[in-house]
Amino acid sequence: MKRILNILAGCMFAASLSGCLYHDLDELENSSEKEMTSVEYSYRFLYNDTIKKGTVNEEIQEGRVCEVIFGKTTEHIEEGGIKGFKTTLTHSINSVQKAGPSGSVTKEMLYEEFKKHIAQDGLNKLWVYVSISDAAVLSPLNGAPKLGTPGDFSEDRFYRVTAADGSSQDYVLKTAKGF
Repeated sequence: MKRILNILAGCMFAASLSGCLYHDLDELENSSEKEMTSVEYSYRFLYNDTIKKGTVNEEIQEGRVCEVIFGKTTEHIEEGGIKGFKTTLTHSINSVQKAGPSGSVTKEMLYEEFKKHIAQDGLNKLWVYVSISDAAVLSPLNGAPKLGTPGDFSEDRFYRVTAADGSSQDYVLKTAKGF
């Protein structure tokens, strides 16, 4: 009986795996798509916060991350066969994303702290993310920072998007302060 139950369980497991497959999807292994379709910018800094301040359960949390997601105006550009984006960044108090549970540090306090950091750092420590075609790969060019890590975007940065079929397209990210 136990053996029959094991066989039945195995058959049900195998059947459940095939239920995730889709039919009539585009083949991507030879795709020539190499588009960069969007760009996003943020800035991060660490701060300390006090949870349940003034109580016996008071707890100081160090090294919390505040992320500021920039507002932006983005133009699609093309210069000398190189496509790209010219993005002007802005910010407001609503750009601040406070991490974790509420503590004694307010969004207003974090915004004031951010303004000090960004005045000092400018476009030197931005986190930048782009969207590219499925099955494509992105590579930094000419010393451009790796995307998804803090980098210097105070000058034009170039990237190559390589499609699954090996063809490629270069892109430029031009970043300007609107603040």
